[in-house]
Amino acid sequence: MIRLVAMLFSTAMLLLAGAAAVAQTYNPTRWIEYKPNGGRYRVEMPAIPKATTVPVPTGAGTSVPMTEATAVVDRVVYVASYVDYPASVTKNAAADVILTQVRNGSAAGNTWRDEKKLQLGRSEGREYTVVQAGGNVSITRIYWVRGRLYQLVVEGKPGVEQAADTRRFLESFNLVQ
Repeated sequence: MIRLVAMLFSTAMLLLAGAAAVAQTYNPTRWIEYKPNGGRYRVEMPAIPKATTVPVPTGAGTSVPMTEATAVVDRVVYVASYVDYPASVTKNAAADVILTQVRNGSAAGNTWRDEKKLQLGRSEGREYTVVQAGGNVSITRIYWVRGRLYQLVVEGKPGVEQAADTRRFLESFNLVQ
């Protein structure tokens, strides 16, 4: 399971890197509320996001769909995604174990720092910063909610982790029915 979760997050990070080529028009007074059908969450984004669904390998030739929304503004990438994992993949592991493995997978080959544990209602989460070998920084929030992994990522140049727009994006995330 550890290797699988790391592989899944690595796949998500590759998709994030590809999203950097998308250009958006930014207006700081016109953030939008993004609430995807079936996503059971809402988040504010600095531009209209591009929504995609991609298969994430789970091993033995199987995959699960990951749904993500990406907006790129001034070379900063904002991603909100979720993926539902069957119990057979997570083997009913505790949220803390899953979140640790996701963090480890996202930081593989890089350095992570500034981790803090979060609560969203009854669900556990984490926030941490990854300093990539190429110099970019990504700040990530992840939440494990009843078999669903939510990921919020902002990637940009060093300092992006303290930017007002980064904080607005991350702190606007909420679960909805």
